[in-house]
Amino acid sequence: MKALFNEEPTLLQQLADGQTTAFTAIYNQYYPELYYLAKRLAADAAPDIVAEVFIQLWTQRKLFENDRHLLAYLRVMTRNACYDLLKKQQRDMQHMRALLHISEQEHEDQYFREIIEGRLFTLIRAEIDQLPPHIREVFKLAYIDGLKNAEIARQLNMKDASVRVRKAEALKILRATLYRTELIIIIKMAVWVNP
Repeated sequence: MKALFNEEPTLLQQLADGQTTAFTAIYNQYYPELYYLAKRLAADAAPDIVAEVFIQLWTQRKLFENDRHLLAYLRVMTRNACYDLLKKQQRDMQHMRALLHISEQEHEDQYFREIIEGRLFTLIRAEIDQLPPHIREVFKLAYIDGLKNAEIARQLNMKDASVRVRKAEALKILRATLYRTELIIIIKMAVWVNP
Protein backbone atom coordinates (compact mmCIF):
# COMPACT_ATOMS: atom_id res chain seq x y z
CA MET A 1 0.00 0.00 0.00
CA LYS A 2 1.79 3.12 -1.23
CA ALA A 3 1.45 6.39 0.62
CA LEU A 4 0.67 9.64 -1.18
CA PHE A 5 3.41 11.51 -3.04
CA ASN A 6 5.44 8.28 -3.58
CA GLU A 7 6.69 8.17 0.00
CA GLU A 8 8.08 4.84 1.15
CA PRO A 9 5.49 2.81 3.07
CA THR A 10 6.10 2.62 6.80
CA LEU A 11 7.15 -0.58 8.53
CA LEU A 12 3.57 -1.02 9.77
CA GLN A 13 2.19 -0.63 6.24
CA GLN A 14 4.72 -3.16 4.95
CA LEU A 15 3.67 -5.62 7.68
CA ALA A 16 0.01 -5.18 6.72
CA ASP A 17 0.99 -5.86 3.10
CA GLY A 18 2.64 -9.15 4.17
CA GLN A 19 6.29 -8.21 3.65
CA THR A 20 8.49 -10.62 5.60
CA THR A 21 11.31 -8.10 5.96
CA ALA A 22 8.95 -5.82 7.90
CA PHE A 23 7.87 -8.72 10.07
CA THR A 24 11.51 -9.64 10.79
CA ALA A 25 12.33 -6.05 11.74
CA ILE A 26 9.33 -5.86 14.11
CA TYR A 27 10.24 -9.24 15.57
CA ASN A 28 13.82 -8.13 16.27
CA GLN A 29 12.65 -4.85 17.75
CA TYR A 30 9.97 -6.16 20.15
CA TYR A 31 11.05 -9.72 20.96
CA PRO A 32 13.31 -8.79 23.95
CA GLU A 33 10.58 -6.80 25.72
CA LEU A 34 7.89 -9.43 25.11
CA TYR A 35 10.26 -12.20 26.19
CA TYR A 36 10.98 -10.38 29.46
CA LEU A 37 7.25 -9.91 30.10
CA ALA A 38 6.49 -13.57 29.38
CA LYS A 39 9.46 -14.72 31.46
CA ARG A 40 8.14 -12.85 34.52
CA LEU A 41 4.66 -14.36 34.11
CA ALA A 42 5.27 -17.83 32.70
CA ALA A 43 8.95 -18.63 33.37
CA ASP A 44 10.30 -21.39 31.11
CA ALA A 45 7.34 -21.20 28.71
CA ALA A 46 8.33 -17.65 27.66
CA PRO A 47 10.04 -18.54 24.33
CA ASP A 48 7.07 -20.60 23.16
CA ILE A 49 4.57 -17.95 24.21
CA VAL A 50 6.39 -15.13 22.43
CA ALA A 51 6.83 -17.26 19.31
CA GLU A 52 3.07 -17.95 19.31
CA VAL A 53 2.32 -14.24 19.70
CA PHE A 54 4.44 -13.42 16.64
CA ILE A 55 2.81 -16.22 14.66
CA GLN A 56 -0.58 -14.71 15.47
CA LEU A 57 0.71 -11.27 14.50
CA TRP A 58 1.73 -12.62 11.09
CA THR A 59 -1.47 -14.61 10.46
CA GLN A 60 -3.75 -11.77 11.60
CA ARG A 61 -1.91 -8.91 9.94
CA LYS A 62 -3.62 -5.56 10.09
CA LEU A 63 -2.60 -1.97 9.77
CA PHE A 64 -1.71 -0.55 13.16
CA GLU A 65 -2.08 3.19 13.76
CA ASN A 66 1.44 3.58 15.10
CA ASP A 67 4.27 1.81 16.93
CA ARG A 68 2.65 2.37 20.33
CA HIS A 69 -0.55 0.70 19.12
CA LEU A 70 1.45 -2.28 17.81
CA LEU A 71 3.42 -2.62 21.06
CA ALA A 72 0.22 -2.41 23.15
CA TYR A 73 -1.31 -5.13 20.96
CA LEU A 74 1.75 -7.38 21.36
CA ARG A 75 1.87 -6.84 25.14
CA VAL A 76 -1.82 -7.72 25.54
CA MET A 77 -1.40 -10.82 23.37
CA THR A 78 1.63 -11.91 25.40
CA ARG A 79 -0.04 -11.27 28.74
CA ASN A 80 -3.21 -13.12 27.69
CA ALA A 81 -1.19 -16.09 26.42
CA CYS A 82 0.65 -16.24 29.76
CA TYR A 83 -2.60 -16.09 31.75
CA ASP A 84 -4.13 -18.80 29.56
CA LEU A 85 -1.12 -21.01 30.17
CA LEU A 86 -1.25 -20.38 33.94
CA LYS A 87 -4.97 -21.20 34.02
CA LYS A 88 -4.33 -24.41 32.10
CA GLN A 89 -1.51 -25.34 34.47
CA GLN A 90 -3.79 -24.67 37.43
CA ARG A 91 -6.50 -26.90 35.93
CA ASP A 92 -3.90 -29.59 35.24
CA MET A 93 -2.65 -29.28 38.83
CA GLN A 94 -6.20 -29.66 40.18
CA HIS A 95 -6.68 -32.68 37.94
CA MET A 96 -3.40 -34.17 39.20
CA ARG A 97 -4.43 -33.55 42.80
CA ALA A 98 -7.74 -35.32 42.18
CA LEU A 99 -5.91 -38.27 40.60
CA LEU A 100 -3.42 -38.32 43.47
CA HIS A 101 -6.27 -38.36 45.99
CA ILE A 102 -7.89 -41.28 44.16
CA SER A 103 -4.53 -43.05 44.03
CA GLU A 104 -3.94 -42.47 47.76
CA GLN A 105 -7.43 -43.78 48.53
CA GLU A 106 -6.77 -46.89 46.45
CA HIS A 107 -3.42 -47.32 48.21
CA GLU A 108 -5.12 -47.05 51.61
CA ASP A 109 -7.77 -49.58 50.53
CA GLN A 110 -5.06 -51.95 49.30
CA TYR A 111 -3.12 -51.51 52.55
CA PHE A 112 -6.30 -52.20 54.53
CA ARG A 113 -6.97 -55.38 52.48
CA GLU A 114 -3.38 -56.55 52.97
CA ILE A 115 -3.66 -56.09 56.75
CA ILE A 116 -6.90 -58.07 56.85
CA GLU A 117 -5.49 -60.81 54.61
CA GLY A 118 -2.36 -61.00 56.77
CA ARG A 119 -4.37 -61.27 59.98
CA LEU A 120 -6.72 -63.81 58.44
CA PHE A 121 -3.77 -65.90 57.22
CA THR A 122 -2.26 -65.77 60.72
CA LEU A 123 -5.57 -66.92 62.23
CA ILE A 124 -5.89 -69.75 59.70
CA ARG A 125 -2.32 -70.90 60.40
CA ALA A 126 -3.04 -70.86 64.12
CA GLU A 127 -6.19 -72.95 63.59
CA ILE A 128 -4.28 -75.44 61.42
CA ASP A 129 -1.65 -75.77 64.15
CA GLN A 130 -4.46 -76.61 66.63
CA LEU A 131 -5.60 -79.62 64.58
CA PRO A 132 -4.80 -83.05 66.04
CA PRO A 133 -1.32 -84.09 64.81
CA HIS A 134 -2.44 -86.99 62.57
CA ILE A 135 -5.04 -84.75 60.83
CA ARG A 136 -2.75 -81.69 60.68
CA GLU A 137 -0.02 -83.63 58.85
CA VAL A 138 -2.40 -84.84 56.13
CA PHE A 139 -3.96 -81.34 55.79
CA LYS A 140 -0.58 -79.61 55.33
CA LEU A 141 0.59 -82.16 52.77
CA ALA A 142 -2.67 -81.81 50.81
CA TYR A 143 -3.47 -78.09 51.01
CA ILE A 144 -0.13 -76.41 51.68
CA ASP A 145 2.28 -78.70 49.82
CA GLY A 146 -0.32 -79.58 47.16
CA LEU A 147 0.22 -83.34 47.14
CA LYS A 148 -2.39 -85.73 45.74
CA ASN A 149 -4.11 -88.33 47.96
CA ALA A 150 -2.04 -91.20 46.53
CA GLU A 151 1.22 -89.33 47.16
CA ILE A 152 0.19 -88.55 50.77
CA ALA A 153 -0.81 -92.18 51.36
CA ARG A 154 2.51 -93.41 50.00
CA GLN A 155 4.53 -90.84 52.02
CA LEU A 156 2.69 -91.55 55.32
CA ASN A 157 2.34 -95.26 54.66
CA MET A 158 -1.45 -95.32 54.92
CA LYS A 159 -4.44 -96.16 52.76
CA ASP A 160 -5.88 -93.68 50.26
CA ALA A 161 -9.27 -93.88 52.03
CA SER A 162 -7.63 -92.87 55.34
CA VAL A 163 -6.14 -89.77 53.68
CA ARG A 164 -9.59 -88.77 52.41
CA VAL A 165 -11.17 -89.26 55.83
CA ARG A 166 -8.48 -87.17 57.59
CA LYS A 167 -8.78 -84.38 55.00
CA ALA A 168 -12.54 -84.33 55.50
CA GLU A 169 -12.11 -84.20 59.31
CA ALA A 170 -9.62 -81.33 59.02
CA LEU A 171 -11.95 -79.33 56.76
CA LYS A 172 -14.91 -79.93 59.09
CA ILE A 173 -12.97 -78.68 62.12
CA LEU A 174 -11.51 -75.69 60.28
CA ARG A 175 -14.86 -74.68 58.77
CA ALA A 176 -16.43 -74.53 62.21
CA THR A 177 -13.62 -72.56 63.83
CA LEU A 178 -13.01 -70.29 60.84
CA TYR A 179 -16.70 -69.48 60.56
CA ARG A 180 -16.55 -68.07 64.10
CA THR A 181 -13.27 -66.31 63.28
CA GLU A 182 -14.79 -64.83 60.12
CA LEU A 183 -17.69 -63.40 62.11
CA ILE A 184 -15.25 -61.85 64.59
CA ILE A 185 -13.23 -60.31 61.74
CA ILE A 186 -16.36 -58.88 60.11
CA ILE A 187 -17.44 -57.34 63.43
CA LYS A 188 -13.96 -55.91 64.04
CA MET A 189 -13.85 -54.49 60.51
CA ALA A 190 -17.23 -52.81 61.00
CA VAL A 191 -16.00 -51.23 64.24
CA TRP A 192 -12.67 -50.22 62.65
CA VAL A 193 -14.28 -48.63 59.58
CA ASN A 194 -17.11 -46.94 61.55
CA PRO A 195 -15.64 -46.15 64.99
